[in-house]
Amino acid sequence: MHPALKLLAGLAATIVLARGAALLHGQAVMAELGGAAASAMRAHGVVDGSVSFRQPSRLVSRVARLSGTASPAARAAVIADLKRHPGIADAIWSPR
Repeated sequence: MHPALKLLAGLAATIVLARGAALLHGQAVMAELGGAAASAMRAHGVVDGSVSFRQPSRLVSRVARLSGTASPAARAAVIADLKRHPGIADAIWSPR
């Protein structure tokens, strides 16, 4: 088999395995990270907040997309707390 074909076959297998793992375990990861985000929001008095770990493309991401009514100080405190969480890469506050 030509080396380029081996490389392409390996790449395709890696993509299929990674996508399957994301679909299989993505919900559990999102639930755990969502719990951490909800706790941080409650701790800073955000009562109508919501969090999503999905990108606009609907893929799972480690970026917390937050929304809800909160003061700028509360938003900054929640984002700072979430950025310190080991499973969350970043946090952004979006309008609803």
